[in-house]
This record gives sequence, C-alpha cells and structure tokens, in this order.
Amino acid sequence: MTAMARALTKMVTGSAGRVPARRAVRLTRRGWVLLVSGGLAIPSSYWLGRGELLYLGCFLVLLPLLALAFVRFRRIRLSVQRSFSPAVVSAGHPTVADIRVSNLSSSGTAGANWRDPWPWPPYATEPAALPALMPRGPRFARRGSSVLFRYEVTPPHRGIFAIGPMLVDFTDPFGLADGALVAGTSATLTVTPALVPLADGGVSMSTDEGQTRVLKRRTLGGEDDLMTREYRSGDALRRVHWRASAHADKLMVRQEEQHSHAEARILLDTRLANYRDITPNLDGEGPQSEAFEWAVAFTASLGVHLARSGFLVQVIETAPAQLASLEHPDEFLESLASVTLSEAPLEELSLLRGVQRPDQSQGLVFAIVSDADAATVERLGAQRQSFDLAVAFLVAPRQLSLARALTDAGWSCVTVQVDDPIDRAWLALGTVQDESAPAGRDTAAEFEPEGRR
Repeated sequence: MTAMARALTKMVTGSAGRVPARRAVRLTRRGWVLLVSGGLAIPSSYWLGRGELLYLGCFLVLLPLLALAFVRFRRIRLSVQRSFSPAVVSAGHPTVADIRVSNLSSSGTAGANWRDPWPWPPYATEPAALPALMPRGPRFARRGSSVLFRYEVTPPHRGIFAIGPMLVDFTDPFGLADGALVAGTSATLTVTPALVPLADGGVSMSTDEGQTRVLKRRTLGGEDDLMTREYRSGDALRRVHWRASAHADKLMVRQEEQHSHAEARILLDTRLANYRDITPNLDGEGPQSEAFEWAVAFTASLGVHLARSGFLVQVIETAPAQLASLEHPDEFLESLASVTLSEAPLEELSLLRGVQRPDQSQGLVFAIVSDADAATVERLGAQRQSFDLAVAFLVAPRQLSLARALTDAGWSCVTVQVDDPIDRAWLALGTVQDESAPAGRDTAAEFEPEGRR
C-alpha cells in the first residue's frame, strides 16, 4: 500500500462524519525520475548548446504531467453495494461481507486495486485486484459490467461501525502516476457484546422466596403447559387437545398453569464520572473505558442468562436510559452495542420500578459498578432490604472503601478486574452466596483467576 493510499485510508476511517476527498493523485517514483531528469535536461541544453537535449527535456517533463492529468480526470464511476452475513455479529466473531461493484460509466474501466476500510487495525483489507469492467448498458449487462467480492472480517469490540466506502487504487498505462478514489458509501455493522455462557446454579430459583411460588389456575386463557384433562361441560371447544384426545379415545382439553416468575434487576452504572480509567478517544478507535466495556459485556451475558432461566429481568441505568427491554433479547443486545457513558447527573435511582407491592420481597438485584459515588452507594443501601439477594460486581475499583460501604449496607460484593473471564466471575458469586448473611456481615470477595494466584 502506497503512502498516499495509507493516508486516504486513515482519512476515510477517521473522518468522524466528514466527507472525504473523492480522489487523490500523485506521481510515482518513476514519474518523479522522469520529471527531474527533464528539468535537468532543459537548462543543460542551453549550457551545452545541444538542441536535442531541449526536445528530450520537454518530452521527459511533459510525459509525467500528462500521466498526472490522465489519472486526475479519468472517468471512473462505480456503484458499490455492501451487505453482511450476519448483519449483527458478536465481538470477536467473524461476519462475511459481500460487495457488488458495478460500472456506471458508458466506457469500460481498466484494471485497478481495491480495499475496504474499517475503523480498527489494520484499518483495511489487503489490496486485491479489481478486474476491468465493461461499460454500463443493456448490451453489456451480462458481459462483466459488475463483479462480486467476498471477505471475512472480525470486529474486536462492540459498537456501531461504518465499513467502507471502498477505496480504489489505479494508475496510468506507463506507471508514472497513481490515484485513489472513494467509491460508493459506507455500510453499518452492528457489533454486540460477546455472550459468555454462565453456569447454571449460580443463582437458584429457590433463592427468590417471594416470587417463585407457582400459582395453578385452571382458566380458559393463558399459556399452555402441555397438560391435559378430561373434557368437562362448559369447557370451550377451542381448548380441546385433539392429539391427546385421539390417544385417549375421549375428549381432552388443555389444562393451563400460570406462573409468577422470579424477578431480577440489573443495575448498570452508565455515568462517566464513576469510571476512573477513562482515556481520550477522539478518533473512535478502541473503548473509552475498559472497566465499562467489562461491565457492558457482563450485563449482556447476565441478562440473557437470567432471562433464559425464567427470571423476569429489568435493567436499570444510573444515567438516562439507553437500553431496550430484555423481553426482546435481540433488541437488548443491539442496544448494548451502542450504549455509552453519559455526563448526565444521577437519575432518581429506584430499583423498584414497576413493582406493585414494594413492601414484599422483590427477588434478586445485581449492581455492576466501578467507582460509584456516595449518592449511588447510599441509594443502593437504602433499598437493600427489599431484595432476597443483592450482589455488587465491582469492576477494577480504585476506591478501597467502596466494597466496605456496600457490605455494611447488606450487599455481597465481588471485585473483578477488566481482564477477568466473565464466566469465572459468575462462579465466584456462588462462594459469596454461600457466605451471605444478614446486613453487617462481611461478604465481600475478590475474584482472582488461577494464573494470578
């Protein structure tokens, strides 16, 4: 990749909303040699009195200038259509990009090279050959006026990324000047946090004493539990289970059960002031806070795990809400792809949003914080008694007193670092849960991977 091509790639990937230059041209080394040689030959012709040197010098100077003009004003109009499969991918997992390049010009294009940029190292695909394309028109529709490329890309971290636009490198027939232009537009790739399977049994349904009781109500509506009984006078015919009736040789109807599911709440701290590892991120490369990235990744795995385990999960943020409901896991994960830290002040932090009977036990609560301020800790402690189990995951905290303050308020604390595996941090909760006790007992624990012990 030439220096000009690298500069254009960096300009496109780091444009941050600005429209980059559509074309850039420069002389190659060969072109510069001819231009300098011609510049030396012209004055030498006067000093030596040799007219042929004047003609040679003019030719050497004119040739690279004509090549430069050829590259600059060469008509290249390309259509680029880009798609991803899958369109939404987890961080660290590959997705396949399909690119259809079509010639929009009435004249054919010569061979060139193409690259597709993205906003993380190495910032673009390896240069690949773009074959000559036939002119646009019905006569050439099936004769090579378009070409399909395919490559695999693995985004390293979550986010909403712009892939493209395509960069095309081309040169004149003599290789005296080369150019690069931007073709097409960019396409959006949504990268969600990678889901880590969490072990079952970390939090048992029986822990949630107030919400796990099963209420059996024989009704005409509700959810099917695939249980049947004999037909009784007055049962609606739409409740007849025909397959079971055929096996039993008598009418059977669906007997349904309605369950009150266990409840769980996840508190994600999204306030910028509560993360001390913030780094400048002016060009959009890499995460702004490693601790926050760990918190988001853990929230994704924990939320999906609890929802699949039968919990009714509610995610609460300390800043203005950005996350979708876990009733739709795909939308929830996509919202986690774009969640950012906010400078907004602490909102009214209520872990009992939507609860009808706040005087009864409200299940489980998990807080994922880094360096929570005093106001957050105070509000967490004030609502501790409303939950059967309250666990705080402290991500790389720099305040040594934070764990003690939450523990004194009745929370169980697990301290993790940004490089700790999510699944093992979850397993550490089992130890804390076994040691859980009434408020005031020290139940703080620090998770330490095997390699660090």
